[in-house]
Amino acid sequence: MVSKKSKKAEGSSSTSTSASSALDQISNFHILPIHMPALTLTSASQTSSAYKNIIHYLYIKKHESPREDPKTPKDRTLFVLNVPVDATEAHFRDLFKPYGRIAAVHFISRIRDTSLTKEEREHQEELERLEREAELREREAHAGGNKKGGKKGKKAQSEAQDHHHHHRTIYASASQAYVVFLEEPELAKALAMKRKKRSWIDTGSEETKLSGLGVSKWLEEYHHKRPAAAALQIKVDEYMDKFERSEYEAQQAALARHNVMDEDGFTLVTSAGHKGANSDGVISIKAVKAEEAQHIKPKKKELQDFYRFQMREAKRDKLVDLRRKFEEDKVRIEALKVNRRFKPY
Repeated sequence: MVSKKSKKAEGSSSTSTSASSALDQISNFHILPIHMPALTLTSASQTSSAYKNIIHYLYIKKHESPREDPKTPKDRTLFVLNVPVDATEAHFRDLFKPYGRIAAVHFISRIRDTSLTKEEREHQEELERLEREAELREREAHAGGNKKGGKKGKKAQSEAQDHHHHHRTIYASASQAYVVFLEEPELAKALAMKRKKRSWIDTGSEETKLSGLGVSKWLEEYHHKRPAAAALQIKVDEYMDKFERSEYEAQQAALARHNVMDEDGFTLVTSAGHKGANSDGVISIKAVKAEEAQHIKPKKKELQDFYRFQMREAKRDKLVDLRRKFEEDKVRIEALKVNRRFKPY
């Protein structure tokens, strides 16, 4: 027969075991230790690993906010603090995969400043919300391209994966993230996870293969921005084919509208043929060139002696001018007579 003391001892031991298996807490945050992968150091002679057994601590809790945001619902969102600088959506999907399905992951690279005023903090939260919406729209655009059927859909999907592979974001130290689950019980399972060894993925699976970091990251981006000549020629040919097709369709549409009478009886005059020329199908009007305009003689503003009153005014002005000259000549002759002197010697 088992005594009461032994039963109490077994109960206390089971309680202590369950308490020890749960995650530690601090200020309503669950402390989640993550074992980081060792760094590989490559030299000319050998390859070795360094910085082994490094543990990074994530601080997680249920998301709480005075504002309702449809992108981060409170009942399905997990708030993660002290996110590693190399974190990606694939890391969190792999980390919380045993506890539920993840709908989205939103990263916040800026650290909140406790010295900010209420207005400044609200402004910062608004900027963060806009950034999350822009990131979500970009993800939906890639998803829309992936849903297209045929070769175009496969091509868009491969381009989206290649874009994600070569554009891995490096976040600031102690960044934040919102992990949104599909259902509320999945969030509860994630918060109730037990303490065990969890590793931070290094390369990812075949579906979510991660690009390298450091020098390899910059080399991949360098080669990605400078494609091979054959691949570049294919993209240029596709672009030119689309451009020529659109130009041909626009030209055909313009010809269809040319010299067509509308319901009110008006004919739409559109430009056709040479640039700067308009025609209604019968008469063409063309703008004069700049070099031709320099040689055009200016027209006379008024016709001379065209009207009868102009002829009368011209005769009258002529008579007035003659009389004025006659009077001037008389004055000059008189002055010569006065100044004339007889000088026999």
